[in-house]
Amino acid sequence: MMFRNIHVNRQPKFMIIPMIDVVFFLLIFFMMNSMQTMTQRAMSVQLPQASSAEAQTQMPIVITVDAVGHIMVDGKSMSFADAAAFFKEKAATNPNLAVVLQADKTTMHGQVAAVMDMLKTAGVKKLGIAAEKKG
Repeated sequence: MMFRNIHVNRQPKFMIIPMIDVVFFLLIFFMMNSMQTMTQRAMSVQLPQASSAEAQTQMPIVITVDAVGHIMVDGKSMSFADAAAFFKEKAATNPNLAVVLQADKTTMHGQVAAVMDMLKTAGVKKLGIAAEKKG
């Protein structure tokens, strides 16, 4: 019996199309993931928990009060007087202005009440208080 050596020299092929698909998939994944994590968290604030906390559908102005009492409006540090002037101007141009108050759970109650009073005096009618859902 005679065996023939049938050896075909085939060069391995580098398939670039599936590689491009994977790279684009990873690019889109990381772009979408980075958009989800772009919440206004310039200061480290620990929100209190509430069983009735819900996600917001509109994009309100976010005012943040940290544990020490520093105020940030949409990521910009402001004094109390500057924040009052800012919200007075915004409420005058937009009567349906929505504001979310993020206060650290260790912030003094008086500081939170002062910010809420400042917002009411400025003419803000829609005020939400941010909280994390329990559980």
